[in-house]
Amino acid sequence: MSLSLISRRQTLARLSGLFFGAVLAPRAAHAATPRLFGVVPYLSARKLAELYEPLRAWFATALAQPVALESAPDYSAHFARTAVGEYDLIATSPYFGRIAQLRHAMVGLARPSTDLEPLLIVLPTSPLQTLADLKGRTLVTSDRWANLTLAARRLLREQGWTIGEDVRLIATGSHANSLAHLRQGLADAAVVSVTTLKQLELPEGSYRILYRLPPTPPLLYLAHARLGEARIAALAEAFQEWSRSSGQEHFARLGHGVLRPIRDADWQALDGFVAEFDQLNQGSGL
Repeated sequence: MSLSLISRRQTLARLSGLFFGAVLAPRAAHAATPRLFGVVPYLSARKLAELYEPLRAWFATALAQPVALESAPDYSAHFARTAVGEYDLIATSPYFGRIAQLRHAMVGLARPSTDLEPLLIVLPTSPLQTLADLKGRTLVTSDRWANLTLAARRLLREQGWTIGEDVRLIATGSHANSLAHLRQGLADAAVVSVTTLKQLELPEGSYRILYRLPPTPPLLYLAHARLGEARIAALAEAFQEWSRSSGQEHFARLGHGVLRPIRDADWQALDGFVAEFDQLNQGSGL
């Protein structure tokens, strides 16, 4: 896979029109260079800014220095920027959080108490009733490297199907785009999650759950080791406490419940996804 690393200045300039000004303020506006909080681009830039701005503001207060919120055009760019140390803090795809922890000097801060619950959904009027009905159909997902996508690939293989022959799997760029494909008749089913449906405030009557995939550890929050071991430990404890107190409403809106430590079992549960990513993405350097 060819990865194009865009400079931080270009990134901020390109996205400033999409993110709220308080979220992606130009670097020149700060006396000090801000820390960067990178959020994996599973939703539109504007929606991510809306959801994660309270967390950005909290990090800025907790660290006593400016923090800028940044997303990327796709998962590949988010992964690459994390790999080269662009981000000081990340909210990232579960299995990539494991990669970042193992390979890119990132340290776990917290995980939501809710698991990631992948779903295959269809329109209420769809003739599809069972997973077997997906054979020969088109399935859409947000990004080829999303945790949900790897979970769906695993499920399709377990049916004995070859992706691209027995079922088409198409990445649309975001969950909102996948839902638009579904509504427009361009796809038969979409890979989403319980959390995504909550964040997009999708009315229950506008979709039907065709299949529930096994849950996995959810989106993970990590900090770069350069912040220092003691500082990261204090930040993790305060971040989790905030989710149980005055920050509770923000995490409820995210569908995250409250935050808790990332345990060894959480990390290990993601190793299968890491192995699959490595197999699919040999030679990328990620």
